[in-house]
Amino acid sequence: MARDTQRTDIGDDTLELVWLIPQRYWEASAAQQPSLSDEDRKQFLAQLDGYLLFATVRGKVGIAGIDQFASAEAVRDGLRIVDAAGTSHVPLAPEQVPAHLKNLLSVLRPVMANMIGPMGDNMHFVVFASRDAKGRPVFDPLSEGRMQVITSRRAYPFRTPLGSVLPPRLDASTGESFPGDYHYNPYTGGALKDAAQPR
Repeated sequence: MARDTQRTDIGDDTLELVWLIPQRYWEASAAQQPSLSDEDRKQFLAQLDGYLLFATVRGKVGIAGIDQFASAEAVRDGLRIVDAAGTSHVPLAPEQVPAHLKNLLSVLRPVMANMIGPMGDNMHFVVFASRDAKGRPVFDPLSEGRMQVITSRRAYPFRTPLGSVLPPRLDASTGESFPGDYHYNPYTGGALKDAAQPR
């Protein structure tokens, strides 16, 4: 799912990565942790209920790699999500983020540093409300639509539904399997069926 929810831009000697992390991502991650009991899993997911997490890192690309990383304030500047209805959403101010989420984010950053080094150590997590004033999801990975993440550098489009959260689709004539958001075989043009449907 990370591939579906991440975008990267390299230009003007700068690399920027943006990552939308919806509840579905956390559900899938928690399900892959056999050491977590059902109760622990529920408690973990309950902490994220009502919030949409977002991560970003921006740094200068030099001879020795990526350095001169942007501060949290710099990456938050101008950051917003434009949902499928065209409504713009800004992140919660740091003082609006509940203490339990701040604790979780303080754990995530060193985890990212262990995974991807300096980029992870300089990754900034931002929190959005997961629903708008009318109760509609800001980012629904299962609904048909388009939305954007806008930073001070550029706009990053996302199309939903995300193929990684849908069951795979099959080409009955070739037996090939494709992500769940595909409707046609990109090689033959043949219509695809849900994997659960009989051939």
